[in-house]
Amino acid sequence: MTAIAGLWRFDGSGGARPVAERMSTALAAYGPDRSGLQEAREQGLALVWRQMRVTAEDSVDRQPLIGAGGALWLVADARIDNGDELADALGLPGEGPDRPTDAGLIMAAYQRWGEGCADRLVGDFAFALWDRQAGRLFLARDFIGSRPLYFAHGPGFFAFASMPKGLFAVPGLSDALDEAEIGAYLALLPAHGTRTLYRDISRLPPGHSLTVRGEARRLERYWRPEAAPAAPAGDYREQVGELRRLYSRAVRDRLRVPAGMGVGSHLSAGFDSASVTALAADELARQGRGLTAFTAAPREGFAPPAYQGRATDESPVAAALAARFANIDHLVIRTGPVDPLQRVEQYLPAQDQPVLNPCNHVWISAIEAEAARRRIRVLLTGAMGNMTASYDGRPHLAQLFRRGRWLRLARVAIGMWRDGTNLKGPFRAALGPYLPRFILEWQGAVPVASTDPFIHTALAADFRHAIDLDAIARERGWDLSYRPWADGKAMRIAVLNRVDQGAVHHASLARHGIDTRDPTADRRLVDFCLALPEQHFIHEGRTSSLLRDAMAGLMPAAHLAQRRRGYQAADWYEGVVASRDTLLAEITRLESSPLASRALDLPRLRALAAALPDPSTPPDQLNMLTRANEQSHRLALLRGLSVGRFIRRVEGGNG
Repeated sequence: MTAIAGLWRFDGSGGARPVAERMSTALAAYGPDRSGLQEAREQGLALVWRQMRVTAEDSVDRQPLIGAGGALWLVADARIDNGDELADALGLPGEGPDRPTDAGLIMAAYQRWGEGCADRLVGDFAFALWDRQAGRLFLARDFIGSRPLYFAHGPGFFAFASMPKGLFAVPGLSDALDEAEIGAYLALLPAHGTRTLYRDISRLPPGHSLTVRGEARRLERYWRPEAAPAAPAGDYREQVGELRRLYSRAVRDRLRVPAGMGVGSHLSAGFDSASVTALAADELARQGRGLTAFTAAPREGFAPPAYQGRATDESPVAAALAARFANIDHLVIRTGPVDPLQRVEQYLPAQDQPVLNPCNHVWISAIEAEAARRRIRVLLTGAMGNMTASYDGRPHLAQLFRRGRWLRLARVAIGMWRDGTNLKGPFRAALGPYLPRFILEWQGAVPVASTDPFIHTALAADFRHAIDLDAIARERGWDLSYRPWADGKAMRIAVLNRVDQGAVHHASLARHGIDTRDPTADRRLVDFCLALPEQHFIHEGRTSSLLRDAMAGLMPAAHLAQRRRGYQAADWYEGVVASRDTLLAEITRLESSPLASRALDLPRLRALAAALPDPSTPPDQLNMLTRANEQSHRLALLRGLSVGRFIRRVEGGNG
C-alpha cells in the first residue's frame, strides 16, 4: 500500500522538487513506513512515493523504481495478484530472492506490452510511469478502482496524487467545490468520467489509462466488459466448479500480509462476506494461520427481531458459520448508540470526500478500530458479491418473457416459489421492465410517480433545478424511476461502476492502517461472472444458485438455504435520537455556509431533527424501523449533514 504523487513542469519553469516535497508531506498519513523522491531536473519532473507495508514483499520494495538504464521511472500503489503468470510470460523468476516486486512486475509489463500493460495486470493498483525516451507520463488504475488516483492538468504542468490533498500542495490549485457534482453525490448518481467534487481536480476513472505528453493527454478505457463475448452455456456443474476455483484463488491471493500482522474479515448472515470468510478460513487453516471474523450487531437486548422480512441481528447466523472453523476467532461488535456525525468528523480529513452512509460507517469504523488494535493489517470484504459471485439472476426472467419462452419462464417461476420466494418476485422480475408504470406502482415495485424521486436526499429544490439534476441523471444513463432491469449484465456493470471507492479505501488506511480487500471484485472472477449466461445464476429457479452450489459443504447448509437477508445497523436510530441536539447544532452552523445553505434543504432537515424523540427516552421505547424513517432520517438527514459537514470543512480553508 502506497501513496504516490508527482509533478511535471513541461514548460521549463523548473522547481518541481520543493512542490513534490510538500505533496509528500500532505500524503504522509497514507504511507508512514518509508518514502522516496526522485527528480529529473532537466525535464522538470519529480515523483513521490510513500509506503505503508501491507504485504511481506513490501519490506524489499524501494521507489521510485528506476529501470531501462534510467529511461523509465515508476511509482506504484499496487498489489499484483497474477504475479506468477506475469513472471512466466515475461521470463522472470517466479519465486525466490530474485522475484520482482509488484512494482517491478508493472515496469517489466510496460517494457513488454507498452500502454497495453494495464489490461494484463490483476490486482489492486494505481501507478504512474515516466518514459523519458517517449517523453510521456503513463498512468493507469485497476478496473474496479480499488486504489485512488487524481490529477490536475494546466498550462505548463501536470500533477497527480493518490488523494486530492496531495494536489492541493501544488500552487494555483484550489479546493473549490463543483456544485453540480455535490448535487450528483447527494442524489447517489453514478460517478462520471474524470469529474470530482473539486473543480480543479480530476480523477482517473477505474479501468482507464492516461497518457500525457505536455499539453496533450489521451484517456483510454481498457476494461470493456460489455464488449466481451458471452461464454458458452456449458455444463452447469462445470461452471460451479470453475466459480469455486476462481473464487478460492481470489481469496488466497488477498491473504498476503507483513510478518507479525494478521488477517480479518467482515462476516454477516449474507452470502458474500460469509463465503469470503469460509474460503479464507479454509485456506489459512492449510497454512497453519488464523482468521479474525467481525460481525456488527445491535446492542444487547435490542427488541425488533425483524424488519421487512430481514434479520436485525446477524450474529447468530454468523456464529454458526464461524463455529465450523477451528481457526476463526469470531468477534461481535456492538457499538450501541453512537453519534454518527462524530465518526464522520473523524474520517473527513483522511477521506477528502463526504461519508456516504453515516449509519453503516459507525460499525465499519468500529470494526476497523478493533482490527487495528489486534494488529490486523488486512480486512476482507464481500462488497461486490451481489453483482458477481452471489448474483441472483432475476433479470433472466425478463429475458425469457421478451423471447416468448413461456414454458421455461413458468418453470423458473415455480422453482423460485419452491425455493421460498414470494410469487410477487417472479412477477416483478419478468414483467417489471415492460409493464405500465401504474401497475408497478400498485405492486410496490417502483416509487409512486407523484413522489419526489429525490425524497431520499437532502437536496434543496431550487438548487436541484439550478444544476439541472434531472439532465445530469440522463447524461449518466441513470433511471430515476428505478424500474427493474431487463438486462442483468448491463445492470451489474452499471452498479460496479456506480461508486468510486478508492478514497474510502485510503481513508481506512490512514485512520487505522487497515488494507481492505474484496475478493468478490477480483478481475478474473468478475469477468467470468459477467460472461456467464444468466440462467446459471438462477438454475432451476434457485436464486444465487451458482454460489450456493459452489459453497456447499464449506458453508452451513442452513446458511445457504436461508432466504431472509440481514439488516445492518438496525439500531441506527438510537444513536440518531441520542445525538439530536448535536444534529440541530450542526444544522445551525450549516445555515452560515454559502454553499450548504443553498444545496441542502435545511428547513426540512431541521424539522426532521426537531421531530426526533427526546434523547432521554429509554432505547426500549423507541422504534423507528419504518421505510419512511429510513428515507427521511437515515438517508436524507444523516447523508445531508455528512455532505454539509464536508462542505463546511472545505469552506473553512484548504486542508
